[in-house]
Amino acid sequence: MLPTVHGPVCMCCDGRDRQLHRRRFLQLAGGAGLATALPYSTAAMPAREYNGLLLICSEPRVWQQANNYLKSRQLAGKYQPVEVTGGAIGLVAEQYQASRQAFWETLMSAAAWQQTTKVIALNHRDCAATKVAYGLSKLSDKLIETETHRHALQLFRKQVAERNAALDVEIGLIGVDGKVEMFK
Repeated sequence: MLPTVHGPVCMCCDGRDRQLHRRRFLQLAGGAGLATALPYSTAAMPAREYNGLLLICSEPRVWQQANNYLKSRQLAGKYQPVEVTGGAIGLVAEQYQASRQAFWETLMSAAAWQQTTKVIALNHRDCAATKVAYGLSKLSDKLIETETHRHALQLFRKQVAERNAALDVEIGLIGVDGKVEMFK
């Protein structure tokens, strides 16, 4: 009697052997997929060079407004966005101390490698983090809200200068309508 030769998809084997064959097939298919993707991986893509960091609030509605602002200045794709709850308020208000360390490490590392020469910090009106940090009274009037943001943004600029005086910092406030008011 001749010995039976079992192929990779043999149906006469018990379930354990078929699982082994299926597992081997998936390993080979996954390896083949990975091998074909390697030439197109991020390692093969040119590194993106950023001129600076864009500090914005983590509220989703702010992204598009900040992106529109960068496009209007022909800066789209040149700034690495960094989200912090409340934007600059999240870095200067006492209630948000947890977000500070990671941001400063990111900024100082990028500056040390000369990937960053500039920071654009954009806060936005009607920010929930501002309400938490300073209370509703600081948002009750447009002028008071503007001055609250201006103060936080200027304090942020001062803190950047204390850590690295070579970094240029632009500060501004995004309005509800998406228009950006820049501060001196």
